[in-house]
Parts: sequence; C-alpha cells; structure tokens
Amino acid sequence: MQAGARVAVVGGGIFGVTSALHLDRAGYDVVLFERNSDLLLGASSTNQRRLHRGYHYPRSIDTARSVLDGVGSFAAEFPESVVSSCRRYVAIAREKSLVDAETFLGFLDHMGLEYYEQYPPFLRRESVEISLRVEESGIDVDRLRGLCWRKLQRSLVEVRLRAPVELSDLEDFDHVVLATYAALNHIETTIPGRAMQYKFEVCEKPVVKLPPEYRDTSLIILDGPFMCIDPIAGTDTFLFGNVAHAIHASTVGLLPLVPEPLIGLVDNGLRRNPSPTNFPLFVAGASEFLVGIEQADHMGSLFTIRAVLPHVEDTDARPTLVHRINERVTSVFSGKISTCVDAAREVVRIVGDPTAASRPL
Repeated sequence: MQAGARVAVVGGGIFGVTSALHLDRAGYDVVLFERNSDLLLGASSTNQRRLHRGYHYPRSIDTARSVLDGVGSFAAEFPESVVSSCRRYVAIAREKSLVDAETFLGFLDHMGLEYYEQYPPFLRRESVEISLRVEESGIDVDRLRGLCWRKLQRSLVEVRLRAPVELSDLEDFDHVVLATYAALNHIETTIPGRAMQYKFEVCEKPVVKLPPEYRDTSLIILDGPFMCIDPIAGTDTFLFGNVAHAIHASTVGLLPLVPEPLIGLVDNGLRRNPSPTNFPLFVAGASEFLVGIEQADHMGSLFTIRAVLPHVEDTDARPTLVHRINERVTSVFSGKISTCVDAAREVVRIVGDPTAASRPL
C-alpha cells in the first residue's frame, strides 16, 4: 500500500496508539478511533503495570523471549514512563508451584536474565523455596498516557474519542487496524470465518496501602495460583494481584460475558467499597507468604476484562499476535505492554505489503 493511503486504527490502548504513531511516521493518513473519553482507560491501565522482561514466564520460552526482546524498543519510545526505582523480587513457592527453584534458575540462566538471591523482610521464608532480586522495571501509566498524547499531538494522527465504530463505518479507509484487545471480536465477528475464540476473564485489581516495610517493593510468588504486590508510581499505594482470586468470571467464546453486578465496574476507574469484591480472599491467600498483610488498607478496586488464548494453562503463554485478516484488515492481540512497539512495526510491515503473511513476534 502506498504511503498517503488512509488507515483507521480502532482502539486507543497502548497497542492502538503505538500502531497509529508508527503508521503516521511511515507516511500514512491515520485516524485513531477510541470509544472511551480518553486513551489507555481499559486494560492498558488496569494491570500490574510491569515492564515485563520474561521472569514471570518460565513455562513459555516464546513469551519470555518476546517480552524481553520488546523492552528496549518500549523504553526508547516511552522513556519517561519507565519506573526503575523500586526493589523487585520473584519467589518460588515451596508448595503447589508448577516450577521448582532449580528449574527456574535454569530458565533464568538460559534467558540471560539477571538475579541474585535476596529476601525482603516481610516475606515468610518458610513459605518459599527461593527468593530472587531481579532486574525489571515498572510503568507509570499516567506518564505513559501523557506521553501518548504529546506524541499524537506532534504527529498528523487524527484522534477521535467517544467514537465506537463498526467495520461498516470505515468503508472510506484503505486499511483498518483492529487493536481493541478484549473487544476484538465485536468487529471480527462481522468478517465471515475470521473471529477467534478467546478466554475472557473479568478481573479485579485491589488498590491498597501497606505497612512501611513494603515501601518501594514489588514481589511476585511463582508459579501457580499465587499472588503479587506492585507499587503504583507516584503514590503510596500498591496493586494487589492474585492469579485465582482476581477472576470474578471466566468464559471461553467469541465475546466476553460480564455478570450483571460487575457491568458498571469494568473499565470505570477506581471503585471505592466495590460490591462484589474478592479482597478478603486476596488477603487470606497472601497471608501464607507475607507478614503483616492483614494490615492492608483497601482503598478500592479496578476492574477490567483480560483476554488470553484458551487452553494454554500448561504453558501460561501470552503471545503477541499481529494477523492480516484480509486484504484491508489487520488485527493486533497482546496482553504484554512491552511488545507494543514491535507489534506496531509488524503492523506497518503488513499494511505496506499487500502480500505480507502474518508471522509470530
């Protein structure tokens, strides 16, 4: 496709914004459509806000490699959003872990990931096989949103907010890029035979204040139905994660099904005193590993829909997929922010070459 052609990018999360910016730089006439009132209001902000380098994926080498490969390009594109000030730990649970310490250390050595053995003071050492201090950064989502806006304002990309669209609304465009994550199939189902099934999970992310000894510390317990805590940049609060208790509803199909009590909570910012909430289960699950977690002060919760490939429980794979659906439609699917620049480069390659085949990142 010749430079100057019109391209519609649907979805104002980090993958849509980055794709729009790279298409603009390649010379295309780009319009970015976002159904919400601002950018990065969905899953791009309701996550653990880690700039993954691969530590969390010992059962999926491909996922670990893709996020590790993407970190440098993300940091170069959005440097001010990268937070490197906190101490980050990864620990292997002594019981019920799907990966033992020896296997995990072998994985880290294979990937060339830095680590050394160290235990934060609040960690119950008897509950873990090993704890490692690791080299990983976080993401300041507010700074990232500001950077996205500044880059877009310096570009020729036209941004249309509060603009939900269907494929039939985009007939005037030479190419359409779908970057709507959990909502991909809202448009893909209108393309015969092209919609994929996903596993959709309605997830809760409690925001908490913790005792002073937790300050500036991130910890994740691997590898199974365990928990994590991550500081929220620029605040004295943390995001509380739990592999099992975060999930309020899970379905496999073409479209997410949100239980009625949760409809008003999803992608609607911090909800104080939410109902329903799994916060007591978060605390109970974390108390096995963390001293003083019972003192966690629940400030409210964030809710979003997470989309993953179905039937990947054995590997926990989280691939980044850029697919040419047909001659004028390309889709982007990924849950790992660190791969957004690599995905945008692949979008430009596919849009620019009508014969280009999709390939894994």
